[in-house]
Amino acid sequence: MNEWWVIAAWSLLGGAVGAVMSGPTRRLLAVRAEGHSLVAATAFIPAMGVLFGLFAWRTGLHVALLAYSVLAIVCVPLAVIDLVEQRMPTKLLLPAYPALVLLFGLATVVDHDAAAMVRSLLGMTSLFVFYLAIALVATGSMGAADVRLAGLLGLALAWQGWTTLAAGAILGLLYGALAGAVLIALRRASRHTPIPFGPALIAGAFTALLIPFD
Repeated sequence: MNEWWVIAAWSLLGGAVGAVMSGPTRRLLAVRAEGHSLVAATAFIPAMGVLFGLFAWRTGLHVALLAYSVLAIVCVPLAVIDLVEQRMPTKLLLPAYPALVLLFGLATVVDHDAAAMVRSLLGMTSLFVFYLAIALVATGSMGAADVRLAGLLGLALAWQGWTTLAAGAILGLLYGALAGAVLIALRRASRHTPIPFGPALIAGAFTALLIPFD
């Protein structure tokens, strides 16, 4: 069991980061959506605080905690922007790749576990190719940004193990299908309505990362 003060302190740090990230996220939105409630600090603070606290509970004081916290810092704004505007800015998504590679590489050195880094890179490639195949076969089911996001999530998921990678991929697809079904049932969308898939991929990955599958 991780020390309660570590979880509490990291949660507070997450809340502070959430307050800071609210502004940049608003600037990444179109002018018409800058006042959306999802990008308010009152939404970002608890979301980021809870995620930071959960990752601290899951990993404890470890370099990997920094990597997963960076993932949260990137993915929360991506999910919000995708929900509001059905897009995920490349300027936010792509820099996360080298940041996570660097942090997981540092964790590799600390743990003397080169296999974990190799697995992460293979997981990144595998999930990218997997979702790219889905995008090409099922035209319109997901966009290029979803495929790029899948690679980033694969990098983080595979660090914990192959089972976690598989669980994250399956849960992401499941959440996406459920969200679409609910929207159609509520008549908020039709079978031909574009539905943002990024939040489902992120939710599936975070669920797998926080549940000890491996």
